Amino acid sequence: FMMSLLYALTAGSTLFLSFLILTNPRKVNVAANRWLAFFVFCLFSLLIDEPMFEFDIYKNHPYLLGYENLFIFLVAPTLYISVTHYTNPEKTFRKRDFLHFIPYALLFPFLVSTILLSTKEKLAFISETANIIDPVFDIATIGLIAQIVIYTFLSYLKIRKHQRDINLFTSDTSNINLNWLKNTLITIIIMVFLWIGEMPFNSNEIVSYFSAIGYFISIYVIGYYAFRQEEIFPYKETEIQEIKEIIDETPSSKVQRISDVELQNLKSRVTDLMENQKLYLDDSLSLPKLAEKVETNIHNLSYVLNEGFQENFFQYVNRHRVDEAKRLLDSQKHQQLNMLGIAFESGFSSKTTFNTTFKKVTGISPSEYIAQNADNKIFA
Repeated sequence: FMMSLLYALTAGSTLFLSFLILTNPRKVNVAANRWLAFFVFCLFSLLIDEPMFEFDIYKNHPYLLGYENLFIFLVAPTLYISVTHYTNPEKTFRKRDFLHFIPYALLFPFLVSTILLSTKEKLAFISETANIIDPVFDIATIGLIAQIVIYTFLSYLKIRKHQRDINLFTSDTSNINLNWLKNTLITIIIMVFLWIGEMPFNSNEIVSYFSAIGYFISIYVIGYYAFRQEEIFPYKETEIQEIKEIIDETPSSKVQRISDVELQNLKSRVTDLMENQKLYLDDSLSLPKLAEKVETNIHNLSYVLNEGFQENFFQYVNRHRVDEAKRLLDSQKHQQLNMLGIAFESGFSSKTTFNTTFKKVTGISPSEYIAQNADNKIFA
């Protein structure tokens, strides 16, 4: 009874989570969250089956049997399409996206077959379900697992690419790097492994309890990460279009966008803004914001940074921030400020971002840098 109750709580929590993501109180990543909500609802269809059997809901209301099957093969494609919306600034649902639903369309007659059974046949199915060996169902289950694993891996690759692409237009990736979504994918894979591990031990209560607890925790982990997300592309439509062009640009497709004279002029203006006006101290500095200050378009500024400084936007801005941090650490001021204070004074939004970026640029942590300087002063 306790295990069935836990399944019921998990299924109920999943349905409620789907509703919360769909309503999206913060109104961030609207299109992506609609698909994420649909994906979570499809997870609900997988989790509701157990309590419906155990609490005799199917037995008392046999007409409900089979409807849960309509959504289980939508789990993987809805997850993937959600991820593509999170990672693509101009993503819209297109005709080619229907290709992801071909397996579902092929299996649809099989999925609705249970719904079309008579009440008598459904009651017979419910009473005999534990003894039924259905090779078609087994093949469909293997196909579902394979589909979820493949689409989860493809989603992971999308996120990895996104984490590289955002360096082109933002100086602080911590809120938009989709680590929360990557952790969600890991949680989903854990759920799949729990499901696979449960199959050979269907009648083993210990294994079933362990899986039920795992599902329950996993849903709350997904919810925790889903509500921590920030807007990925908080820019104007024209800016988003230019960012998309920069992301899609390949080395072979690059052309000379401006003359060498214009390149030098823009390079001088960027240098003045960064070194004299210290725009890098703005922790929310982005490529569109800097382009507005330089009085050029986003694409041209990206070209200037790549060709004039041989750096992308993230590298260029954070190199200045690290130089500022080193200056502060070398001065007496670092004795009055802790590491968080140094981070904020240098333009970083958090201590974690500061430590990670500092080590990436210099090869050592801020603490190691202080110790190294102290040693140098002793032997000087």
